[in-house]
Amino acid sequence: MFVLTIDQQDSRSHADAVPRILEALAPIETIVPFARTIGDEVQGVLDDPDAVAEAVRRIGVDAGWHIGIGIGEVERPLPETTTEGRGAAFYAARQAVEAAKSAPANLVVGADADSDHRGLAEAALRLLISTLSELRSHARGYVGFRLDHPEATQAEIAAEFDVSQQAVSRVLSAGPADIVAGAEHLARHHLARLQRALSEGAAHVD
Repeated sequence: MFVLTIDQQDSRSHADAVPRILEALAPIETIVPFARTIGDEVQGVLDDPDAVAEAVRRIGVDAGWHIGIGIGEVERPLPETTTEGRGAAFYAARQAVEAAKSAPANLVVGADADSDHRGLAEAALRLLISTLSELRSHARGYVGFRLDHPEATQAEIAAEFDVSQQAVSRVLSAGPADIVAGAEHLARHHLARLQRALSEGAAHVD
């Protein structure tokens, strides 16, 4: 299982972003839905590596979050809300989100056993977040829309955001969507391998 915990950066000097990020994460398939836990923190439980990587990308498009991902067992029966959750994945996520406050890209992947796949998944997700963080908010929106709607033309993206096609082209021609998509794909692969290794009681899969 994956527990994804995020905490708003500089929340005392910024408006509450929790409602906005919950809306952004609404399409993600979860085992226990994303919800506010306390203050400006949000947490959800997932079992699909693809969903985890997509969730991180959506958080990166929104920007301004410390991100902790815990991988491991979750005590059953599964809780109705994450505030009632217990288990190694919850513990790892709590440690990860605290460590993320001083980590590159403000993101940490934690697991109850280490492996090459944990570090590689973390590196891929940090590349994803770092690439998005270099863009202005509107540009992150174009990239996010492109990845959610890969068949959309630049004209359709421009219409969605009520901007010129040239504005969209200037952003997308630099290739950030390709970098983010590649990083997301790599993260999915290594998260899946790590999940499999942990479920088999091993720390590494050849």
